[in-house]
Amino acid sequence: MDRWQDFKYIRSIIEDMFKLAKKSLDLEKIHRYTRKSITKHVSLNVLLLGTITTLGHTSKTALQTLAES
Repeated sequence: MDRWQDFKYIRSIIEDMFKLAKKSLDLEKIHRYTRKSITKHVSLNVLLLGTITTLGHTSKTALQTLAES
């Protein structure tokens, strides 16, 4: 792949989004026992992650700050 450098920045932002979802939104360890409760928990966190990005926290430094706090 000759153009991997073009996607390096985008990949790092995606990794920061996953880090934010796992650590800050409590998706690292899901302690749920039914499919319905897991679906509710994950759906709510995906909605919150979408809200965070809609509010303008899309830069790499903003995502890292949110994930670490």
